[in-house]
Parts: sequence; C-alpha cells; structure tokens
Amino acid sequence: MKITIEILKMSLGDPVTIAILLILAFFSLLTWGIVITKQLALKGKQLTNAKFYKSFDRIKNFAEIENFTAKVPECPLKTITDAVLKESKNLSPFVSAETLAPRSEMLEDTVQREVEACRLEEDSKLSLLAIISNVSPFFGLFGTVWGIMQSFYEIGSHGSADLSIVAPGIAVALITTVAGLIAAIPASMAFNYFAARNNRQEILYYNFASHLLSLFKRGDLLAIEKVLTDRELRK
Repeated sequence: MKITIEILKMSLGDPVTIAILLILAFFSLLTWGIVITKQLALKGKQLTNAKFYKSFDRIKNFAEIENFTAKVPECPLKTITDAVLKESKNLSPFVSAETLAPRSEMLEDTVQREVEACRLEEDSKLSLLAIISNVSPFFGLFGTVWGIMQSFYEIGSHGSADLSIVAPGIAVALITTVAGLIAAIPASMAFNYFAARNNRQEILYYNFASHLLSLFKRGDLLAIEKVLTDRELRK
C-alpha cells in the first residue's frame, strides 16, 4: 500500500499521466453510476413485472384485461398489454375464419414493436459500458508507453541505465495500465451481466405476449363457434 502511494505521488509530476488518470477515474465513476442506477431500475421492474404477471395469470377472458390494467402500476408488461388493447380496439368487432390470421398478425406486430421498445430502453447506457471497457486499456497503454519514453529520456540524460534511474519511471508508467484495467474490468463485467439479464427479460416479455395473444385468439374462436352454433340451431 505504501509503495502504491509513493508511485501515485511520483506520477502526479507528469501532466500527461495526470490527464490519463483523471480520464480513467471519470470512466470508473461513470461505470459505477450506470451500474447502480440500472441495477435499481431493473430490480424495480422485475418486482412490478412479477406482481403484474401473478395477477394477470388469473385472467381467463380477454375482455377482462382492460379493467385489470386500469388498477395495476406501470411496468413493461402493462405497457405491452395496453398497446395490444389499443390495437385490438382498432380491429373490426366482426370475426370470421378468414380474418382470424390477419387479426392475430396485427397484434403480433404490435407486440414486436413494444418488446423492442422495452429492450431499447433497458439497453440504454450499455453502449457506454462497452466503450469504457474497450478504450480504457488503450488509455492505460498510452500512459505506459509515455512513461517508458520518459524513462529512456532519463537514461539518455544521465548517460546510465542504472536500475535506480529506470525503475521509478517504469513503475509510474505501469500505474496507468493498472488504472486502465481497474476501469475496464468492471465495465466489461457489467455490460455482459446486463446484456444477459436483458436477454432473459426479453424472453419473459415474449412469453407473456404469447399468453396475452392466446386470450385474444381464444376470444375470436369462441365468437366464431358461437355464430356457427347459432346457425346450426336455426336449422
């Protein structure tokens, strides 16, 4: 620990090294800020989604959904449901065997758009994490190369390659590599964690949407069956 502090003190004598360390410190703070805010947001969404799905699972009729969504808090699953309800109201109330497939396809398109919108929102800031994880090691490498150049300059100035002359400069140079890795590793881990988590969330959204569309299709089929039954009875 004492050695690290001494190396940091030596590095503060070079403006280029200071600039690189400040940039990497900013990247590190930005990474942890994104991690904390996204973790809190995703945890909140998971809780509200779970409550929504648990209540929704008891619905057996598509007609009951509108009253249900009016009483539940906002969450991605509610957003998808509201979009499907809105689109379903634009469809004709008259159902036939010929219109079953087109009606379902229109709602499937709506689901696709809404799920993609949810995914885009949840993926926000992940590109910053990817950038930080990619460029931080290069900033660290640049600082290292700069420090080694200075060490060679010191060798030329003193006319000696004595270890006591070279070692401090190389130690200072390597501190930027360490700082680059400290900034890059958490950013890379966070990016992969949130990307995988968002993939699982997307699967959840599509599974829920499949359940929602099944209720709609069941309603259409029941309507057609009712019409056919009425015709048979009239005969």
